[in-house]
Amino acid sequence: MGPNRPNLPENQGRRVIQGRDEGLEEHGPRDRTAMALVGIAFLVVPLAIIARGYLPPDDVMRHAAFAVMDRTWADVIVGRPEALFDTSPGWHLFLRAVHRASGWGPEGLATFSILELALFFMLSGLPLVRRWESWAAALGLMFLTDGVLIQRFTLGRPFVLTSVTVMVLLGTSRVRDTGPFGRRHAVWLGLAALSTWVHGSWYLMAMAPGILALSGRIREALRMAAVLAAGVLLGACLTGHPWGYLAGHIAHLRSALGQTPDPRDLVMELTPGRQSLWPLALVLAAGACALVRTRSLGLLREPALLLGLLTWLLGYARVWRFYMDFSFPLLALWMAWALDEAAEGLPCRRGQALAACAILLAGTLPNRHGRWSVNGARGGLDGRLPAQASLLPDPGGILYSNSMYVFYQTFYLNPEGRWRYILAYEPGMMRAEDRAVYQALMRGEDLGKAVAPWLARMTPRDRMILDVRVAHQPPIPGLIWTRAGAGRWSGRLPAEGP
Repeated sequence: MGPNRPNLPENQGRRVIQGRDEGLEEHGPRDRTAMALVGIAFLVVPLAIIARGYLPPDDVMRHAAFAVMDRTWADVIVGRPEALFDTSPGWHLFLRAVHRASGWGPEGLATFSILELALFFMLSGLPLVRRWESWAAALGLMFLTDGVLIQRFTLGRPFVLTSVTVMVLLGTSRVRDTGPFGRRHAVWLGLAALSTWVHGSWYLMAMAPGILALSGRIREALRMAAVLAAGVLLGACLTGHPWGYLAGHIAHLRSALGQTPDPRDLVMELTPGRQSLWPLALVLAAGACALVRTRSLGLLREPALLLGLLTWLLGYARVWRFYMDFSFPLLALWMAWALDEAAEGLPCRRGQALAACAILLAGTLPNRHGRWSVNGARGGLDGRLPAQASLLPDPGGILYSNSMYVFYQTFYLNPEGRWRYILAYEPGMMRAEDRAVYQALMRGEDLGKAVAPWLARMTPRDRMILDVRVAHQPPIPGLIWTRAGAGRWSGRLPAEGP
């Protein structure tokens, strides 16, 4: 440790950058071969996954489609006006730049998003550990015990940046923050600004200073909160309408998690997770090994562990994304620290790296339950095909539907379609009368009665596309129905007479 570093329990037994109080790990004796093996393994994972044709039926499709068109969400979605702002302006600006530079359409942009964000997440932990193989092994073990975790971080969605920001905030706080403004704070400021501009959901970053305060590190928590506040404001200013943008995200959160009479009105990541206990068991085992090797309780005092456990409980009982987006990265980082301590002084660094890479690849590459065979565009309607064009709305029309997958597929395959969607990527964006129809459909009420308000508003330019999983056309009179895929029907009003 540097000559001026306080001899605090949190700093004992750790190698940090000499003469700096940045909280970044020193890699000790560098083994470039071991580091190269880990780097190659991290690159292989997303490349092998997308090589299977993987495309998640999720927000990556709408981000990619939105980036190739020159319209706003108000031109695409029928919803409450205050909800139709761009929640990820920085991400869409970046994808548009990639689109202009490369000429890629939605398919290329979606593939690029999956590759880039998966790599960004896996590489982001490397500066926070002494041995790269410890981070690779921790990720691989977590992926082996809960396969949904690798799927979450290969969705190609910009929430990854917020997850990484919280992890870096606490990962760089292992060393007490007692010095002047330095590189650590510049990283915090930059990540907070970028996360706010690219993803939004700026309020989630408050968990990091909150857990520092809960750990008794009040002065450090206040300093971190001040840096984050400056970063959030900077990121909001990049949108051109900072206060409306920040307030819009709070309103969006309230609409998504407000009073919902039926849990099925929520997207899956906002429901209780009831996730596996095996990742917790792994963390405990790694901690026990480190405790035996070091005979120090320093790791158990880390705020990253405390927040990882708290968000695990939140994910289990309330909102699943707390587990996937925050508990998992924090617990994986803490496990990597424990593996760092447990491996201290052991021989054959390259052998350890090979074993870590094998664990990582075993936890990510197998196509368990067909997870990498998914292609969200498969079965969608493409207006460029004459046989399918009539199943979609005419220009100026509205697409009424009971499924967000209809929106994802149709918007992805038809980004220039000149119609709007009654249901898009979040039911909370819908107008009250339309959300009531959607909730009635989710409760399984009689189809004809449930969609009557929509039917009364339809014009010949509109279409109603329903995922009903029945062999016969929906029992809704007044519409001409055509099968639009397995379990999917497209209905339209009869053409108006001359």
